[in-house]
Amino acid sequence: MRNLIRIAMLLLLGIAAGCTIYSLNPFCSKEKIIELKEADGFWKLNVSAGEDVSKNDIAPWKITDSTLTTYDKNDKKSDFNIVFFKLKNQIFADVISKSSQNNDFCNVTVLPMHVLLKVEPGNETLTFIPLNLEWFNNPGNEKVRILKSVVYDGNDKARIYTNSPVEWERFLENNLDTPELFNDKQKFILSKIVAASLPENTGKSATGK
Repeated sequence: MRNLIRIAMLLLLGIAAGCTIYSLNPFCSKEKIIELKEADGFWKLNVSAGEDVSKNDIAPWKITDSTLTTYDKNDKKSDFNIVFFKLKNQIFADVISKSSQNNDFCNVTVLPMHVLLKVEPGNETLTFIPLNLEWFNNPGNEKVRILKSVVYDGNDKARIYTNSPVEWERFLENNLDTPELFNDKQKFILSKIVAASLPENTGKSATGK
């Protein structure tokens, strides 16, 4: 396990040091997993990590059978396992790479690591908001001291968390009212696409490249 963590940290630091919060374990227990039927289908990516990409020619994303198929702004594909869960009244998504293909989103995970997203379903829209790395890395933040993690070569900002799913659930429930917990500036906004309106032979998220 120690060697796995060190390898993971080396790769993460080399490609995406300090991009998001990584966990070796899922952010939820199986008992908390829910179905989110409204998330199934095709989605147009309008905002990617806070950047307006609505005018870019990006293939539609797709969510089906616990798989999230993504395309980045360079139209490269990656697949992720995605499960939705609910704590109190808030919906979350636990995402982990499952694809040998890689795009910008897959590159920030490198080895399979769990990433948490707050989910905000809307009227034909879906918003994903990641955890706030700056808040987690704030040395004066007492709330994160209870979390278990490992660091690479003493770099306290290069960190992988090792909490159990139940420990993550407890932490999230205790901090849901903390505005800084999630980073709204890095959100992803998608709009629903009716499958019938997809251009013929261009549904790349349905068939892959």
